[in-house]
Amino acid sequence: MTETLKLIQFRAAYNLPVHVGIETGIFARHNLAVEAAYTPGSLYISQALKKNQYDIGHTGADDIIAAVEDDHDSDLFIFMGLHSGLFTLVGAPECASIEALSDRSIGVDARTSGFALVLQSMLHARGFGREQYHLSEIGGWESRYHALLRGDIAATLLTEPFVVNAKKAGCHVLARDFEMIACYQGTCGAASRRFAEQHPERLIRYIRAYVEATQWCFASENRRDCLNMLARYHQMDERAAEITLNALLDPEHGLYVKAAVNLSGVRAALDIRAELGYLATPVPPVEKYVDLSYYHNATVINV
Repeated sequence: MTETLKLIQFRAAYNLPVHVGIETGIFARHNLAVEAAYTPGSLYISQALKKNQYDIGHTGADDIIAAVEDDHDSDLFIFMGLHSGLFTLVGAPECASIEALSDRSIGVDARTSGFALVLQSMLHARGFGREQYHLSEIGGWESRYHALLRGDIAATLLTEPFVVNAKKAGCHVLARDFEMIACYQGTCGAASRRFAEQHPERLIRYIRAYVEATQWCFASENRRDCLNMLARYHQMDERAAEITLNALLDPEHGLYVKAAVNLSGVRAALDIRAELGYLATPVPPVEKYVDLSYYHNATVINV
């Protein structure tokens, strides 16, 4: 029997496996009807999962850490990994270097969670003091992209297809995610423990199907179909689709082929949170935020 699974995610090109899973029938073969919706920001995802408005979410690992730490009633946890970040610091046309961001406003989703912590850590490492930059909370990738093009902010973190579109508008790539942090768990699959305990088989089937869809993306014979999907879902031309797909399929910095959680990357997220004063030391063990039992049950045969 087909069961519905409600997914909340950011609008981004790294959703390609979800599009593939729906369009190729991979989810359907695993008896799932995935209903995907887009979020205005990370806080919305955390609250929506807590309130049972959605079953699972694709969001930053640190957003889940923040949700657990800021709300003692939160039972959210990470069950799989999507990628290490796939984000880029992009400067406005008049900001061609990181140094040009001094005393300027930088757009973020939330000041004290997610990739904004990586940004702050990098700025501090480059000699910036906390008083030398301003973080402006704007929301998700799309909202920040439009704010950058309007000139409301001097820089922001973007993912594809927003990076390539911003470059076309005269913006500058200032730093890639792997240049800002060597090891990090970026976007992950998250759910409430309540949902997982009540519907373990549904979650296991989703993980199994998502891994299958991701591996479908990496198969060379499916490249043209992937390019077409990127173009349709993100209104990009052929060149932009090629650049975006190459980034997604990059063996070092792209999508995780097996969607496994990068435990070292989760520890790095905890360490950055503590470094910036948002988490007491010693930092908690990753098991406080991660449960791999569903992933292991899903992939013991398939991966």
